[in-house]
Amino acid sequence: MDSLEPIRILILSKQIHTINKILSTLRNEGVGLNAQAASNKTEFDNKIKFQNWDLILCGEDSFVPINIVKEILKTQNLALPIIFLTDINSTLKTAELLSIDINNCLPINLQSKVISSIKRETGFQRLKLSHRILQLEFKELEKRHHTVLDASAFPLAYIQEGLHLYCNDSYTKLFSPSDPHALEQSPLLDLFQDESRKQLKNALSQKVDSEFQLVLRLNNKLQDTALNHPELMLSFAPISFKGKACLQLTVQPASDNPVYTEQIITANNQDLLTKLYNKRFFHEKIELAVSKAIKQQHSSLLVIQLNEFLDIKSTIGLSKANQVLNDVGVFLRNSIQKMFAAARLEDYEFGLLIDNCRLAESIELANFIKSKINNHITTAVLPSMQLSCSIGVAVINENALDAQDLVSKARLNLHKKLPDLGNSHARDHQNIDIVALTTYINLALTEKRFKLLFQPILGLKGEYFHDYEVLSRMLDTEGNEMLPSEFLPLADLNGAGESFDKVVISLALIALNKATNENIRFIISLTSNTLLSKTFLPWLREALQSNTTSTDKIFFQISETQICNNLEYCTKFTDSLQALGLSCIVCHYGCVAQPENYLDDIKPVYVKLDKSLVRDIGFSHYQHNELKNLFTDLHYKQIKVAVPQVENSSILPLLWKLGADFIQGYYLERPLQTMNYKFIQHYDVTSGVQIHNQLQQN
Repeated sequence: MDSLEPIRILILSKQIHTINKILSTLRNEGVGLNAQAASNKTEFDNKIKFQNWDLILCGEDSFVPINIVKEILKTQNLALPIIFLTDINSTLKTAELLSIDINNCLPINLQSKVISSIKRETGFQRLKLSHRILQLEFKELEKRHHTVLDASAFPLAYIQEGLHLYCNDSYTKLFSPSDPHALEQSPLLDLFQDESRKQLKNALSQKVDSEFQLVLRLNNKLQDTALNHPELMLSFAPISFKGKACLQLTVQPASDNPVYTEQIITANNQDLLTKLYNKRFFHEKIELAVSKAIKQQHSSLLVIQLNEFLDIKSTIGLSKANQVLNDVGVFLRNSIQKMFAAARLEDYEFGLLIDNCRLAESIELANFIKSKINNHITTAVLPSMQLSCSIGVAVINENALDAQDLVSKARLNLHKKLPDLGNSHARDHQNIDIVALTTYINLALTEKRFKLLFQPILGLKGEYFHDYEVLSRMLDTEGNEMLPSEFLPLADLNGAGESFDKVVISLALIALNKATNENIRFIISLTSNTLLSKTFLPWLREALQSNTTSTDKIFFQISETQICNNLEYCTKFTDSLQALGLSCIVCHYGCVAQPENYLDDIKPVYVKLDKSLVRDIGFSHYQHNELKNLFTDLHYKQIKVAVPQVENSSILPLLWKLGADFIQGYYLERPLQTMNYKFIQHYDVTSGVQIHNQLQQN
């Protein structure tokens, strides 16, 4: 059983207190649990319909009789294990219960046996689920296996009793280019003559237990093939194909052949399905572009991901889905006017490397591709769903590190909105703006033309530290403030996000050293560039040491979107932060399904909820219950919760009641250049009193 995946238990019993003791013991043993109770047949029916469960605990005193439970499960075509819990003095006969397919029947007071039964039954249930998944994956693997065989550039065939059982396209083109189907069920001996024929016949007449090779001369009747490859090396290996014992045959020229050598080189660099470059060779191309970028020869990398491909594949099947991928590859090869390299990076992800291409041209090209990748570019018959794509852009300039870094940066930008350059006049104007703004950003970073603002985050439960979120503004040529949304996306695309973060952190450390209040802590956001950087953490260590700043006074804030787009990099980054004695905060928490799944990897001190979770909190009782459960789950993991964008005092008693730890918003104070907010250590919040002590600005 995977300890990271909680056991989902549905309880049908009035003895909730007793069952909670059992579940509490399980939790203390380190078993994750997600338990809910149903108090009537309708509630049970809804929970079974709309949620997934691993186990049902059904008490003898259940609101829903056991025979009705079995009936509902049968109607829903569900095979869930049921543990029936009898009362201490029950007169029910265990044999009768087991006869209706109850998995186990135990007295509710035998806690250790109930716990063992829960572990055993949920383990069996997940094994069955894993087996079904493995069966599906095996079928998918077989399909992929045949697809790879069919598309392989290496001639390959399966031979049984001297006959061709299977031939891939490369094999048929080698031996029978004019009639591809002629080789099926034809004798292998017919392809060779004289001594070669006798040699092959002798080899096939014996039992083959291991691999062997033969060098044979082709039949002169196969004129085209014989001229190109007069002698061939045949490699035989005993295998099983569709449950039948046979020989796998691979063919290559016996002597040096320039044409074949060129084909092999091409095959090694190509993706078999789309005929684009493969991932390995494409990364080599990117590394070459990085070398050129150092000499001011900039390039652009586009990562293109098909959004609905998995749904389409499950609807139309693997064969037609592969046709869609191939058609996308053809479109990319034929529709780009500049010098470029195209590759298939993953199953439904493509890469474009464009030489001598600036950011504005990259955005224009990305918008063009997004507008064209739809049902019109593929000959496959798609269902009603629309084929679309997301495109991430990374500029290969002097800030670029290596291929892996650039692909990761482009992937992080996959779901960011690209500017629309519109008509030619607007496009030229936009190009000028982008170039000018990029130049100014670099100048501002060099001369540190930025200022910091600070917004308080108030602890509702008597926090020792006084927290401020650090916000930044870039100053234009006239000293006016520019919001991060006006320049930061462009800086991040150009790889200057790390430099921006370093400037903000340097200014923040100076402000922290000048602060008169020793209890102040800073929360500083980071760009995607920094999370992927290999140079940021060494710089940060030196900066902290030179400023003699205590590491418990700085938290780094990472958004949930950044984490979910690249969990591996964010996990490594936060692990490295912990090694330096630093901690992190997750903002915009709760936007994705099961956000708790990444918490054990990231290990945040607290999370800041996304505003969508508290938007309707003033009048939605359903949302109250959802937030209460969310706070409880997070507190169980020893993670505190901050509520952002609190604009008035009316919801403070409710937030206190639900269990919020921190609040932030304009109700407390707008972002200012000063840090003199009057934090309050002890106060009472009740349903009838807004706040005992007045919250006010200085």
